[in-house]
Amino acid sequence: MKDRGQERALRHASDIARGRYCDRRRSERAAQRARLLRGLEHSLFGSRMPDAHAILTAAAWTREPLDAACPRCGTSRAPFEHVREGCAECRGRRLAWDGLVRLGRYAPPLSQWTPAIKRRAWRAMALALGAELGRQVRDAIDAGLQPEPDVVTYVPTHWSRRVLRGIDHGACLAEAVGRELRVAATPLLEARLFARQTGSGRDARTARGGRFACRARASRCARLWSALTRSGVADVELRGATVLLIDDVRTTGGTCAEAATALRRAGAHTIVVACCAAVDPPHRSGARFGLPQMQSRRIVDKSP
Repeated sequence: MKDRGQERALRHASDIARGRYCDRRRSERAAQRARLLRGLEHSLFGSRMPDAHAILTAAAWTREPLDAACPRCGTSRAPFEHVREGCAECRGRRLAWDGLVRLGRYAPPLSQWTPAIKRRAWRAMALALGAELGRQVRDAIDAGLQPEPDVVTYVPTHWSRRVLRGIDHGACLAEAVGRELRVAATPLLEARLFARQTGSGRDARTARGGRFACRARASRCARLWSALTRSGVADVELRGATVLLIDDVRTTGGTCAEAATALRRAGAHTIVVACCAAVDPPHRSGARFGLPQMQSRRIVDKSP
């Protein structure tokens, strides 16, 4: 009986050691695949882009003040406009989110840097702007404009577009924001394949729906991409939580609204959107609101 008990204990210890070894090997292989993907991404896309911090320093760019935009919808504030409870664009309207923080208006240079992140796979600029966005969110929390988040997530991109672009720009921004706020950045949503929004009007963007779902129903290809990049979903309790939703540009608010609605259905209580730039309505982008306009030189052909 004693020999049989020792044999059983030895077999149990061997199974535990074998399981730990297999888990360690799987983690090492996943890390090796992630390093390979990052190396391919940098060699194919990242090496042709300039240093992001040098660009920010040369442009002498700084974050806009918190009182320059509405803390509820992110629209630029008009002179002497009271925006504590919302601006004239969102006051009295029901929004899908509870607050919005932005780095600035969608105008140069943000209108040049932000699209280049996903079109040119400019990871360095995504991390740089994400760090600035995290500091902007921290300043808004310290000022009492926004609540402290429990989890940081981002507006997802379909896996096929991530493969074609070579970058998941939302994940890069959320990673930098979470590092600044010391809050875990977790992918909570999955994107379905829809037509591209680039070049679409405001009506076409607003009419789209059903693009996002919880990652619990992620497709097989999306789970494969998560396994390769080690971006699996952590165990996050969303019921009653405050979620910080990261996006690159808030154009009409349709994308953020759909993502926020999916998070609400999953149990999130408060949702704050943080974006690098926000597009103002057409009637708010004029000079009568005191917003800086981009000056362009007119070239006159004087040849006979």
